[in-house]
Amino acid sequence: MDSRLEDIMRMDTDGFFQYVKSIRYGYKDRFGTLHFADNKDLIVQEYSFSSPDEIVQNNCCWCWDLSEFIKLYCAKHDYICKSYFMEYLSEDLHQTHTQVFLYYRGKWSAAPDNCLGLQLGTPCFDELAPCVEWFLGLFTDHLKSVLKEKYDEKHLLIKEYTCTFPAGISDEEFLLQIRQ
Repeated sequence: MDSRLEDIMRMDTDGFFQYVKSIRYGYKDRFGTLHFADNKDLIVQEYSFSSPDEIVQNNCCWCWDLSEFIKLYCAKHDYICKSYFMEYLSEDLHQTHTQVFLYYRGKWSAAPDNCLGLQLGTPCFDELAPCVEWFLGLFTDHLKSVLKEKYDEKHLLIKEYTCTFPAGISDEEFLLQIRQ
């Protein structure tokens, strides 16, 4: 583990999630080139799953990579967390998201990330299920705003996942593994 990653893993919770918010949202391709979501012409090609060391080195990650980074932090600090995969797959739209839910100070909340502007513990829930439902509502509201009357719940998949992913796998390999 890179010493910078070790330092980040030792941060207190507030410091860690402030760091997470500072990571640029994008991905590394299999050639090592970084692509950022703020590029209006972004097309995902040759995606390569980033390890926690690569996230720190590149200051760049996608939600898929970030979820594993957050889970690593939670494991090092003995926080209970659960990770969920959300996917909408239709002829009109393919959208995915991975989200970590963290049990912190006796409550469940969605872990802050580098794209949604969430705050740890806001909102918070006594149980995991309502927390996941709240977040799923954000995801489906976005889908409905994009798809309008074409939105169809039968194209929506949400599932908890416990698998881990090796660095360097492609988006196709990630999706194949996480959908199982």
